[in-house]
Amino acid sequence: MPSPTLILAITTAIQSIVALATVAVPVLAPAAAADLGLSVGMVGYFISIMYVGASISALVSGGLILRYGSIRVSQVCLGLCAVSLLLLTIVPLPLIPVVAVLLGCGYGPITPASSHVLARTTPPHMMALTFSIKQTGVPFGAVLAGLVVPPLTLAFGWRTAALTVAVACLLMMVIAQTLRDALDTDRRLVHPLSLANFTTPFQLIFANPAIVRNVFTSQSYAGLQLTFVTFAVAYLTESLAYTLVAAGLALSCANVGGVVARIVWGWVADRTRSARMVLGLLGVSMAAATLGIAAFTPAWPYAAVLVVYVLFGITAVGWNGVQIAEVARLSPPGMAGVVSGGNTFITFLGIILLPAVFTLTRDATGTWGIAFVVVCLPALAMGIMQLVYARR
Repeated sequence: MPSPTLILAITTAIQSIVALATVAVPVLAPAAAADLGLSVGMVGYFISIMYVGASISALVSGGLILRYGSIRVSQVCLGLCAVSLLLLTIVPLPLIPVVAVLLGCGYGPITPASSHVLARTTPPHMMALTFSIKQTGVPFGAVLAGLVVPPLTLAFGWRTAALTVAVACLLMMVIAQTLRDALDTDRRLVHPLSLANFTTPFQLIFANPAIVRNVFTSQSYAGLQLTFVTFAVAYLTESLAYTLVAAGLALSCANVGGVVARIVWGWVADRTRSARMVLGLLGVSMAAATLGIAAFTPAWPYAAVLVVYVLFGITAVGWNGVQIAEVARLSPPGMAGVVSGGNTFITFLGIILLPAVFTLTRDATGTWGIAFVVVCLPALAMGIMQLVYARR
């Protein structure tokens, strides 16, 4: 068995590249929309459709992981992301929703797969910190998207930028193969694949009220987080007239804050042994940061915008590791991947809904600020609920 450090490194790297592939789409959106004659707000619908595929694939991933192994499932996901970005550059507009579903199928099983590996190799007293470090792969991938994709787009066009990210996915798929035999030793090729795979995660989740609370907290927090990632660049370019590079840098700064914060919050949760309190404080804080974003005007200095984006990243991008570790800790032995699949499915329902709600609100009101206020309300409510249960 490889060292825990190497296992953490490979799962984090896979998470980063898959996140890069998914975040690349909204970063490419302004240039692609202008080229295709579409409204930049349409990217919200793309992301919602993408998470339909992600939620379904996450739900069935538990059985696939038990049968074929976490690394093999992760490799398939990387391949699906690469193919999706290739198709995005060549398919006609009516087939773009199909591409979105395919990209979602590449994203959905990644967290359950890594949770399965880490749950059986991580000491209990380091669960929150280890899972938080692994989850830094998501904002780190978004940082890469914000830093790399805009310059590539300006220099070579959005299609070349998308293909470059696809190549990165394929390279990561090859690298993962070097550890496949060592990490997929618990795979069982005789494990049946049946319709029961759809219901087992829910049975395990709803048998434990603590898991239920954490799952629906994740749903609201993730919906707000992905809404921000989806519209962070478009908001600054369209509403505040920033350049694509300046807006991409702001998104990267927010995600750098999230990378650091995930590690810090994981350490805090382990030290205090109160994941509920940490999650509750983060929910209230991310809602406050969202209200700051809603208040942006062209008169705001760029430095002030960066500060608010970083504060949002520290809270709304920094919570994931604590929540996922808590769900894994509460899961029955050997079933962390299955429970995580159900957790991811329910979480993605929020991601499917909130970007679409944001787009509808923005189109109906004609303002970005009101849309940001609307989508932060569920996170605020769940944050308060977590604080109430933490006090009990």
